[in-house]
Amino acid sequence: MAHPDIFTESGRFIVASHAVLITPVLELFSQDHQEKSLNIKKENPPLITELLDLNSTLNAKNSIEYLHDALDHMESLFTLFDLGYIDLQDRSNAEILVHVIIKKTLLLARNDQTIELQKLQASMQERYLINASIFQSLPDYWGLDQNFPTMPLHKLDQPALRPACLWDITCDSDGEIAFSSKSPLYLHDVNLDEEEYFLGFFNVGAYQETLGMSHNLFDHPSECSIEITEDGYEIKNTNESNSLLKIVSNLGYDENEILIQLKNSLASSIFITEKEKSDTLQKLELYLNQNSYLRTTD
Repeated sequence: MAHPDIFTESGRFIVASHAVLITPVLELFSQDHQEKSLNIKKENPPLITELLDLNSTLNAKNSIEYLHDALDHMESLFTLFDLGYIDLQDRSNAEILVHVIIKKTLLLARNDQTIELQKLQASMQERYLINASIFQSLPDYWGLDQNFPTMPLHKLDQPALRPACLWDITCDSDGEIAFSSKSPLYLHDVNLDEEEYFLGFFNVGAYQETLGMSHNLFDHPSECSIEITEDGYEIKNTNESNSLLKIVSNLGYDENEILIQLKNSLASSIFITEKEKSDTLQKLELYLNQNSYLRTTD
C-alpha cells in the first residue's frame, strides 16, 4: 500500500518560539504600600501602636493569628475614621501596615495555604505597568484571547505570590491582560526605585509581528537576534523601533511639513523668549526622532 500524503498547517507550532518579547515593568500601582511610606506620629491611636507591634513580631508560628488581628484592627480603624476620631494620616498608616502584614503572612504561609489565604491572595491583585503595547506586540491576545506564556526574568529563585494584571502604556482600556483564575499569572513584589524587573512573553513569533498595529503611534519594539556561541551568546542584527516622525510618515503625513509648522508656530509665539523657542524646538526635534516607547535609561 502506498504511503499517504500528509498535509498539515503548523505555522504557530514551528515558528512561534523563535521570538520573545521582553519589557520592563515601569510601575506597580500599590507601590505606596511599603514600610518606608509610613508616616508614624510621636503619639498614635492604640490600634496603630498594636499594628506596629504585630508587624515587628510577626513570624511563621503566629502569622495567621496576627493576620486576623490586623484585619480586625483595620475594620475598627476605618470605623473610627468615619466617625472622625482618627485623621487621614492614621488611616494611611493603618492601610500600609495591614497591607505589609498580609504580604508577610502570604510569604510565610506559602507552603500551607488555606482557602482563606487563597481568597486573600486573589484579592491582593497588583497592576503592573509595562513598557509595551499589547495591540502592537500581542494582538492575538486582544483579538482572540490567545494566551502567551509569561514569566518574570528576575527573582527566579524567589516565590512569585502577587496575582498580576498587566497594563500597557497605550491610552486604551483594552490594553490590559487581566488576572484570570483559569490561567493565573503571579509576579513578585518589587521596589522599582531600587531594582529593575523585566517580563518575558514567549511564543510571539508566529503572527504577532505581522498582525501588530501602530495603535497610539506605537511601532514594533526594538529588535535584535541572539546567536548562541560556544562562549555564550552574541547580539546581532539590532533594529531600532521607528521614530515618531517615521510612524506619522507611514500614516501619510509629511514629516518635513510637520517640522515646518512647529517652527512657524514657535516663531510666531509672543509668550516665550527666543532662547525658550530655540530650546523647545530642539527638544521637540529630539523627541520626534525617538521612538514612542518610554525611555528607562539615560
